[in-house]
Amino acid sequence: MRRLAPWRTVRGRLVAAALLVELVMLGMLVGNSQRLLREAMGGQAVRQAEQITPVLVAALVAPLAQYDYATVQAVLNESQAIRGIDYLAVTDLHGQRVAQSGWAADRPLPTPDGSLDLEQSPPRFDVVRPIGLAGQQLGTLHFGLDLSRIVEARQQLLQQGLVIAGGELLLSAGLLSLLGRLITRQLTRLTEASQRVAEGRFDLDPVPEGSDEVGRMGSAFNAMSRAIGERVEQLTRANEQTVQMAASLHERNLQLDAVFQLSPDGFVSFDEHGVARFASPAFCRLTGVPEHTVVGNDEARLSACLVRLARPDSSFTSLAALREAPPGRDGQPAVHRLVLQGKRERVLELSLRESGARDVARILFLRDVTHEHEVDRMKSEFLSHAAHELRTPMASIFGFTELLRVRQMSEERRQEMLAIIHRQAGAMTEIIDELLDLARIDDRRGQDFVFSAVDPVELVQEVVAGFKPPGERSGPTLVMPAQLPALRADRAKLAQAVRNLLSNAYKYSPGGGEVQVQLLGSADGQRVGLRVSDQGIGMTPEQLSQVFDRFYRADSSGSIPGTGLGMSIVKELMALHGGDVEVDSQPGLGTVATLWLPVMPPAAVDIPLVD
Repeated sequence: MRRLAPWRTVRGRLVAAALLVELVMLGMLVGNSQRLLREAMGGQAVRQAEQITPVLVAALVAPLAQYDYATVQAVLNESQAIRGIDYLAVTDLHGQRVAQSGWAADRPLPTPDGSLDLEQSPPRFDVVRPIGLAGQQLGTLHFGLDLSRIVEARQQLLQQGLVIAGGELLLSAGLLSLLGRLITRQLTRLTEASQRVAEGRFDLDPVPEGSDEVGRMGSAFNAMSRAIGERVEQLTRANEQTVQMAASLHERNLQLDAVFQLSPDGFVSFDEHGVARFASPAFCRLTGVPEHTVVGNDEARLSACLVRLARPDSSFTSLAALREAPPGRDGQPAVHRLVLQGKRERVLELSLRESGARDVARILFLRDVTHEHEVDRMKSEFLSHAAHELRTPMASIFGFTELLRVRQMSEERRQEMLAIIHRQAGAMTEIIDELLDLARIDDRRGQDFVFSAVDPVELVQEVVAGFKPPGERSGPTLVMPAQLPALRADRAKLAQAVRNLLSNAYKYSPGGGEVQVQLLGSADGQRVGLRVSDQGIGMTPEQLSQVFDRFYRADSSGSIPGTGLGMSIVKELMALHGGDVEVDSQPGLGTVATLWLPVMPPAAVDIPLVD
């Protein structure tokens, strides 16, 4: 039998065909692995660029906005030390480089084309991203990612593939005749698994492994597929964490913005050089100084700006004087008062606090104390008026008691002086009672009111019956409808308000004339009016505008007794009832005062209420 050449035998042909198929499969496997590695690592480079960009932009916004290029350079130097970043550079709005790291100053920056070219030397992925704040671009960030690891990994994978392929071919040549079926089956599994990996499906069943070359190839493939799957999972988790971190930072920024917008107190932060770096909206709102005028100026210029806005009696002179002022008794920083000029007086308190930070070395706090200042002023005026009103009857009492003590006089004269003393003591008692009424109203704000359903007709009749007109004058005339709804009111406090109106009606109609009390309902049926009118001296529009001021009296001659507190008490009582008081008056024609109070809801008329 003629011996056939090995390549002519069935086994040789089978081996040759199997080797050819195996070469093709190995080439596909290595090529596919190379493509997967390129896509995975290339995608990683893109995602890494997208992950690095927000962090670098966030770190560069503040110093770039403040033209702090030294800080920008420091950030680039620290960031360039991170493995995988080849170079970094920042340009301003005019394209001028303000900082760079890892790139020669005389070399132009590369222009990124968005491709991942691993054949260039050195392999690098160039990225350009804008740096902006609140929609305004501050500059441009240039950086390149070092792709040497991708090239090295590709070369190593190629070398490993070639080594594995060579060993597989050598072993297959001797054993394929016996293990052809096994090899074919194993290659089929590897091919299917490779296709699933190429499709991005990493949830495949492991390829059978063994101690031979084919089994080791299966082990290597399984290890590679697991490594790629784990890397993809890590990148996915890292991307999710980055998204969560960005969302958290965004939420924190929104919270800080909300705090700055809602805070009633203003502040300005200065850096270590005394330059204002930030001004809160409240500061600009309270002072009227726009933000662009504050930010970027030093303490001296800001002090001069505030002094120009201040009145001469302000204790604030400059930020330097405020900083050098000794602290208060409680150890807190000194506080200076700034009174702004304008139609409406605004009083602000300023204090300075030191900080150890470089960018926020000092903070100027500003607080609006206009209300407290106004309250103090009103208290002083109130005490002054009260003392003045009490001084007049006290002087009469003191003088006449002194005369009674040191002089001998007739019994008739003595009784006359005692009558004067008694009358002035009653006036003092009236003033003190009304002051106490106002104090109780201000302090309790209706907490001692007992609200219930009050019949307005019955209340008016009761008050009029108990009211004693002065002199020989007749009592008030009553004009009341047949039926009115019940009021929701404190009976005693409402009776006090009606008595005050009756007292004023008789006092300010000394020439006589009818005093009338009228009950009427509102057009919507939700309120009832208690109207007291007189035919007295009346008031001018100027006097009418001050009728509810404490201690104000329309009669400046002093011939009409009174404290000037009655209408103030009426106004406060009506406010606490949820009602209102209206006063209409004309000089020489008299005055009409109407108390409007809400009616009791129908379902609650018979149910007393206690607030």
